Amino acid sequence: MKAPGSHGGPCQRGLRCCLRVLTLIAGVALALMMFVTVADVVLRNFFHVSILGTYDIVETMMVFVVFLGIGEAFLDDTHITVDVVDHFATPRTVLVLKGLAMAAAAVFLMLLLRYMPIPALEAYIYGDRKPDLPIPLIVLWIPCLLGMAAALAAVLYKLLSMLLRNRLQGGAAPAIQHEGERS
Repeated sequence: MKAPGSHGGPCQRGLRCCLRVLTLIAGVALALMMFVTVADVVLRNFFHVSILGTYDIVETMMVFVVFLGIGEAFLDDTHITVDVVDHFATPRTVLVLKGLAMAAAAVFLMLLLRYMPIPALEAYIYGDRKPDLPIPLIVLWIPCLLGMAAALAAVLYKLLSMLLRNRLQGGAAPAIQHEGERS
């Protein structure tokens, strides 16, 4: 029988599906960003013509890449980590530190979601646009807010899973497997 919070539950499948769609959009934005950059460099070097608004397009696509891709990174624990402590601390200490880091990430994301909508709304109300192309800045704010909300959902899911798993195991810390070790 699977424990609550284990892989494959309907909550995780739904969250994974949403995050996967956002990551796919981020991937398309990355491909577009690379294509525009390469095309601009080739056109500039061979034909002495540049694409108008390359910087604006790349900057806009970068927002999509960063903010829409971060939720899946949280869910899969694929973000960059420094695991120096993992090698000399007890498994219980590592688990507590990971829980504290996840809680700190949740608080940080909540603060971002609390304060980001105001400038987003102002960009919409005042019709702010990019300098070279008529891209409304609200187009940049939508993936920011959506990505932060998705990342918060992933962090809260991971934190809740961690707490439930720890509670079901009676508070005992699981053995932490380091890279290269076999169980």
